[in-house]
Amino acid sequence: MTEWKTVRGSQAEKPGEFDAASSPTTVYQRRNVKRVTVDSMDGAAAELWEYEERTMSHEEFAALLAQMDAAKFEDELTDVQLALVELYEMIGG
Repeated sequence: MTEWKTVRGSQAEKPGEFDAASSPTTVYQRRNVKRVTVDSMDGAAAELWEYEERTMSHEEFAALLAQMDAAKFEDELTDVQLALVELYEMIGG
């Protein structure tokens, strides 16, 4: 996985967080996507997307998704555990 770098793009629509389709070998991850106005060489204003981006292999992407799923599961489990503790305390446990 590469380090984050700031890039600009001229896509018509806001770039998504992940792009796993445009390259057979590389997945692009983006964050902090915002619209910026820049002056072009001919002096005209242009609207671009500016964002931080890093690249990874499809294998690294699969591992990252697995980590994200595990973290989400842990968060959900914690919510259930807290609800059970509250219920236990409510019934006088």
